Order: sequence, then structure tokens, then C-alpha cells
Amino acid sequence: MTSNEIISLAKDLILSGAAITGAVVAIKGLGTWRRQLQGQSEYDLSRRILVSLFKYRDALNTVRNPFMWNSEMPSPSEDEAKLMTREKIQYYGTSKAYEARWNNVQKERANLYADLLEAEALWGKELNDLFKVVFLLQHELFICINRYLEVINPDTDDMSKKSTHSIKNKSRDIMYSDLSDEGDDFQKDLMASIKNIEKYLKPKLSYKI
Repeated sequence: MTSNEIISLAKDLILSGAAITGAVVAIKGLGTWRRQLQGQSEYDLSRRILVSLFKYRDALNTVRNPFMWNSEMPSPSEDEAKLMTREKIQYYGTSKAYEARWNNVQKERANLYADLLEAEALWGKELNDLFKVVFLLQHELFICINRYLEVINPDTDDMSKKSTHSIKNKSRDIMYSDLSDEGDDFQKDLMASIKNIEKYLKPKLSYKI
């Protein structure tokens, strides 16, 4: 082999090596980019879910607030009020106040829905299973509020009130928060379930750009 051939072969080997090295670097770079993209996506999703969860928690706590301000309790129109007793007017304001409080809970839960679908697609059903505990607590509170409103409704007949009272007495009383620092039983259950969700999501917030 002549010196020119050797030089030509060396050039070819160098160029081939450079091409292979470039391809390896490109593949590694693509893998890093994909991991960064996935990490950023999981970070954003986890942050959104946590923010929505805390808003949802606060909405539930508002429902249980034992204080109800006059500004929360709308009055019926003058024409409606003329046909209503004092008890019915009082019930109207109370029921509307709870309706508004509960609508806020539903709004915050709806905000969670799309993100939980995305989370299930990315991570499976584990997070949804954790949220089921919170949603069961919401349902328990909803039943409690409904029973209370049925009992105080002047249009509810005595037999229905007695039946509702009987059912209510067999359930734990969770309608009002005791507003203590340690929290009542319902509050403790709620905070424990939220803590489990936080433990699941917080590691996903460790992503660095």
C-alpha cells in the first residue's frame, strides 16, 4: 500500500469515526432532551394538580364553616317573599348560601378533572386512587348538608323529617368544623388524604431546568 493510499485510508477512518461520534452525541443529546421535556411536563402537571387540590380543600373547608354571613344569604324577591312565611324566607337564604358554597367545591373539582386524566395517562391509576379517598369525603359531606337542609325545610313533612333525623343520628356529625388547630375527625381524615397526595406528587417537583 502506497503512502497516498495510507493517508487516504486514514482520512476515511477519521471521517467515519467523527460521523459515528457525532451520531452517538446526537442520540445522547436527543435522549437528554426527551428526559428534560418529560421532567418539565411532569413538574408542570404536578404543580397544577397541587394548586387545584389546595383550592378544592379550601372550598370544602368553607362549606363546613359554622359562620354564615348575611351577605351569603340572599333574600327572595318582594313578590316571592309576600307568599312566604318567615321560616321559608330564612330557609331560602340558608339553602342559597349552601348552594353557592357547594358550587365552588364543584368548580374546583372540575378544574382537577382534566389534569387527573393526564396524570392517569402518564403515571397510571395510583394518583386517582388517592383522590378517591378525598372524593368520598366530599360525598359524605354532601349527604350531610342535604339531610340538614331537608330537615330545616318548612315544606318537608314531619314523617320525612323524622326519618331523616333517624338516619342522620346514625352518621357522624361532620357538617360543621370545630375550627380547632388540630382539627375534628373529618378534618383529620381530609388532611391525611391530602398529605398522601402531596407525598406522591412532591418528588415530581424536584425537576430542574
